[in-house]
Amino acid sequence: MTDRPFRCGTVALLGVPNVGKSTLMNHLIGAKVAIVTPKPQTTRHRILGIYSDAARQIIFVDTPGIHKGSKQLNRNMVRVAYAAAEDADLLAIMQDASKPLDRPTRTLIERFADGRLSQPRIHVLNKVDRADKARLLPRLQQLQALDPGAAAFVPVSARKGIQTDALLNELANHLPEQPPIYDPDWFTDQSQRQLAAEYVREQVFLSMHQEIPFQTAVDIERFEELGDRVEIDAVILVGSERHKPMLIGKGGDGMKAVGIRAREGLEAILGCRVRLNLWVKVDEDWFNHPAKLDELGLGVER
Repeated sequence: MTDRPFRCGTVALLGVPNVGKSTLMNHLIGAKVAIVTPKPQTTRHRILGIYSDAARQIIFVDTPGIHKGSKQLNRNMVRVAYAAAEDADLLAIMQDASKPLDRPTRTLIERFADGRLSQPRIHVLNKVDRADKARLLPRLQQLQALDPGAAAFVPVSARKGIQTDALLNELANHLPEQPPIYDPDWFTDQSQRQLAAEYVREQVFLSMHQEIPFQTAVDIERFEELGDRVEIDAVILVGSERHKPMLIGKGGDGMKAVGIRAREGLEAILGCRVRLNLWVKVDEDWFNHPAKLDELGLGVER
């Protein structure tokens, strides 16, 4: 038994695209609930990942990378990130420590340091395994000057697990003393249907190049549990007629590869056999239509 009070609360993971928010959350909770690709804007909506142990429950809110973009989807993604920050108990502002501090990251830090939000702020310097160690201390000093009111600055490597236990402890120290909100067996609030859509989209992103990933989305038309297996019908939306043959590939090889890899991932997380049927449909400019974005779960409210 411990005399320490139980701590529970929400932590918003914030940052520009590709700083490793999803990788960090997956590592900390020990399950893949957020898809990860090298492409920017992989995360499009808020994703919950739940870490629980005997003394704390940390509810991570993975958010889209904060960026500029003219399309409705871009604007929705940024609004979702800022809304998550307003609702959280604690802000974890992430950056890529292996690269120089860029203007978008600096602007983001200054925005949260201006006092408009009262939550404690912890700065997470990710990818320290790739960083020049001689430049790490000056980087920390630079951040302290930008945000002197921050609660902590923690260097980590989400990919290699460096300092992640220390980060967990630091985060928990700033959470409210209250009972757990979720059952300790839960690791996400996403439905199996949502996970299926994300796993398919991940493989599309990994298989395509340039502008095509951004102009794709996945709509699950059927998710049916049949005894020892699950059958899924998924439509991959593309924003242009010319993208359709690129995704399908010669003789359907592209779609076959996407389907095989997505099915393998889904079988691992669902714990049963999966039959995955994929189709490609052209829906021009879907990323600019609020009604379509709401239908796909990509509206501001989620």
